[in-house]
Amino acid sequence: MTEFYFSNPHKLLRALHTELGERAVYDSVAHCTRCGCCQQACPSLLIKKQETFSPRGRNQMIRLLMEGKLNTRAHRLLLEEVINSCTLCGRCIQACAGKIPTAEHVLELRRRLNLRALPALLYRLLTLRTVAPVWFSRLVRAGLLARRAGIVKLLRLTGITRMKGLSWINRADDLLPAQTPELKKYLLNQKLSLESHNPTLVYLPSMEAEFLMPHIAADVLKLSAKKYRMQIWPNQSSGLFEYIYGDLRKSRLAVRRLIRRHEQTGRLPLLTDSADVFIFLHRSAQLFSGNKRWEEKARRFSQRILFVTDIMPKKPFSSAAKTPVRLDYSALFCREGEPFESAHKILKTLFKKNFVECLYTDADTPAFGYGFVRRNLAQEMALQTVRSIAQTQAATVFTLSGLSALELNYWLKRFYPYAKADHVIRSHG
Repeated sequence: MTEFYFSNPHKLLRALHTELGERAVYDSVAHCTRCGCCQQACPSLLIKKQETFSPRGRNQMIRLLMEGKLNTRAHRLLLEEVINSCTLCGRCIQACAGKIPTAEHVLELRRRLNLRALPALLYRLLTLRTVAPVWFSRLVRAGLLARRAGIVKLLRLTGITRMKGLSWINRADDLLPAQTPELKKYLLNQKLSLESHNPTLVYLPSMEAEFLMPHIAADVLKLSAKKYRMQIWPNQSSGLFEYIYGDLRKSRLAVRRLIRRHEQTGRLPLLTDSADVFIFLHRSAQLFSGNKRWEEKARRFSQRILFVTDIMPKKPFSSAAKTPVRLDYSALFCREGEPFESAHKILKTLFKKNFVECLYTDADTPAFGYGFVRRNLAQEMALQTVRSIAQTQAATVFTLSGLSALELNYWLKRFYPYAKADHVIRSHG
């Protein structure tokens, strides 16, 4: 078992906070009985059709590695393919009677094997949001300016972006909206402000709401204005990116900064527009297992996290769409509970008979940049989603994060332009 563990325990989770209480990673993995309930839920298994790529197959692989019965050097390529094929969507957890957190197991395996799923340059750029947020903002703005000036298009025409480690630029160029106004200027044009005297609510905008889709942030401010005085925390990392693609030390650092800043507000409610961030922060206490002081701080902090559905009106309105709409459940780790139930209830109330009830087996858009990791596999999964949308003739698909909307819109424009995707906050016009 020794070759599987790093000498530095700070790079790993000491325990997972599961549905059945706190468990060591090995105990959580060993709890899998290989019953097969998860088989029909896993999107990568439905494409690969190999037991190794099933949730129970991944759990068995991790268990064998932890018991020292599988040689990591001899099976390195297979391990990388199996680990990176997992979308971390949580479908298997939803289907599992024991609620085994297979997605968390996959992430632990990625950390223990020191795998870097993202291209190196993209990874370095995104980590700047935690370690150097000012420089991150400047570089993002410079990149968007270069795109508007046609420089990115020129690089694509010359083939430079096809070079190793640069192909992610093509995908980013495909996904990003044509217009990317700066958040502060956009809010000023909407006669909205970043600051508020004596705030009663703190808003932590997602990266896409701040840099790519400022209309999400504007809608959040407008809907909250009647009940709250909002304070926005721009360019503030939640620690989620490091948790998924980096190491836990940086993730813990980002969460600690967030908690300290939150304590200075008197522990006001903290609102996010991303279901991924919401779920992550609700689970943030497991980052500090073994450190009672910070574990308790994180637990209290998690109880103050809100999702945008908490500020959305629950009553129908006359301008509701007359064409079918549906909800895309794409998110990390989880597909049930808050905020999914709340979003489902609101949309069903708003659109009544025009709201399409989705089946458990309906596909979702691969979340949180999965297309940058496994482009071909992501395309097959996205096509299943588009096919499901076309079958229900939905004209609008509401998502629980801006990134999911960007991903889904890219595929809809290519294969089913009749429909569009938008953030759930936009369901109110």
